[in-house]
Amino acid sequence: MTVLLTMDLPVSRDILEAVSSRMGVHDDPPDGLVVHVMTETADGVRVVDVWDSVDQFTRFRDTRLLPAMGQVMESSGIAMPDPAPEPEITEAHDLVVGH
Repeated sequence: MTVLLTMDLPVSRDILEAVSSRMGVHDDPPDGLVVHVMTETADGVRVVDVWDSVDQFTRFRDTRLLPAMGQVMESSGIAMPDPAPEPEITEAHDLVVGH
């Protein structure tokens, strides 16, 4: 089941871009990721993703995202939120991917 994931994070754009760089997602996107977009908000960043399945997102989160986020935040002197923010996940319908 294709899902839409949204998550607001209380971190700067620079932090999230450093996490993406550490994970190497631009050169090696995770299995199941259809699209990823990050925008800045007044309180940090908002992530909007489309995934082929919740299981693929969960695997990516546990094996790549959380470890990389922990490393970047620790090296920046920022404590990881505990518990980590949970994304809002809803079933996606009528997905059209353009050029």
